[in-house]
Amino acid sequence: MSHNMKMNNNFFTIILFLFFSFSVSAEQWEWLLEEQAQAAVKLTSDTKSLLKYCKPCRGKPIELEVRQISMIKMRDGSYRFMLNGVPQDLAYLYYFTEGRWLNIAMALGLKTYGLDKVITK
Repeated sequence: MSHNMKMNNNFFTIILFLFFSFSVSAEQWEWLLEEQAQAAVKLTSDTKSLLKYCKPCRGKPIELEVRQISMIKMRDGSYRFMLNGVPQDLAYLYYFTEGRWLNIAMALGLKTYGLDKVITK
C-alpha cells in the first residue's frame, strides 16, 4: 500500500470518527425503555404544544403544535416517543407547566447533558 493510500485511509477514518462522535452526542433520549416512553406519553398527553430546543446544537426554540402523541416499538425492542408521527428525542423537548417550559427528559428523572431544565419564553 502506498503512503498516499495510508494517509487517505487515516483521513477518512478520522472524518468518520468525527461524524459519529458528533451525531451520538446529539442523541440522548431518542431510544427508550417501554416504561420511559409510556411516562413521556402520559406526561404530555394533555398538552397543546411542545417546545423543541437543542441547546448543544445552538438551535432556536421552536414551538410545535401537538396533534398526536404516541409511542412505537422498534425492531430492536426499544421504544420511541412520537410527536405528530415523528420520533423525537425527549432531551430536546419541553412541556409547558406552571408558567414555564420544563425539559421532559429531566422531568422523568433521565440524566441529560448540556441542557437547561427550565426555559422561560
